[in-house]
Amino acid sequence: MIGRGHLPSLNALRAFEVAGRLLSFSRAATELGVTQGAISRQVKLLEGQLGVELFHRGATGVTLTDEGRQLLPVLTECFTKMAEASASLRDDPFRLSIGAPPSFGMRWVMPRLPRFQAENPRIDARLTITTDDLNDLAGFDAGVHYGATPPPGLHALKLAAERLVPVAAPRLIDDPARPLKTPQDLARHTLIDTVPDRRYWRLWLQVVGHDSLTGERAQVITILDMALRVAEQGLGIAIGDVAMIADDIALGRLAAPFPVEVPSGFSYWLVARPEASARPKLRSLFRFMEKEARATAALKLRPPAAP
Repeated sequence: MIGRGHLPSLNALRAFEVAGRLLSFSRAATELGVTQGAISRQVKLLEGQLGVELFHRGATGVTLTDEGRQLLPVLTECFTKMAEASASLRDDPFRLSIGAPPSFGMRWVMPRLPRFQAENPRIDARLTITTDDLNDLAGFDAGVHYGATPPPGLHALKLAAERLVPVAAPRLIDDPARPLKTPQDLARHTLIDTVPDRRYWRLWLQVVGHDSLTGERAQVITILDMALRVAEQGLGIAIGDVAMIADDIALGRLAAPFPVEVPSGFSYWLVARPEASARPKLRSLFRFMEKEARATAALKLRPPAAP
């Protein structure tokens, strides 16, 4: 048994925990902000210190050995407790840290924070836009999760069910060369999706009875906010989410030529740790966001006005 005075390197333990959790040295390197080679060296160091192999290494990737599977959950629990203990020591009753994915954070959460601050002037709400998975809420009081259901074990509030609808620059609606009057007209335009398999466009087209339709060309822009900005410029038709396009439509930046809303089956959830959700700052946040969620659920898009 290794005594406290002979613990393996903390950096090596952390490198193994992340690589084992993700089953990828390259993704572990990204999460920790180091090179893949550094992860490999730290894991090798740990294997040498323990005298066992922790990974099976193959041409297609890595898998855990029996010893690796035994060690991983212990380390994951330890690092989680360390993060929670650190957070509790620096917790400020009036500072509220929120993590959110890029598009929803920019287009839904951020515009609502000034109203939240006005209603709760003592709370210092700080939004961080991140592409990290927020299931463990590391470093945040609350976060926004995208999925069919909220992560298990977290206090959750549905902020918005994703409702898909095509959007375009208003000038394209009555473009003499390629007007957008019926869904069939989409065949003469570039269709912008956020995933390579075009699942969101395919779902919408299937529901409106045009599942075999393809655009003149396809464009993939993985961040919805950027896809919508490209659509604003008239460079294609994006498949948007009602919660994130309503303001653009109201301001005339975008138009919904065919306002048929198709649920994707996914939603955005505000989540917090159950033991922290009773704190006043989080109760205030959830109460405020519940009102905003009701308003978002009531949003209805209207067809473009006739010229």
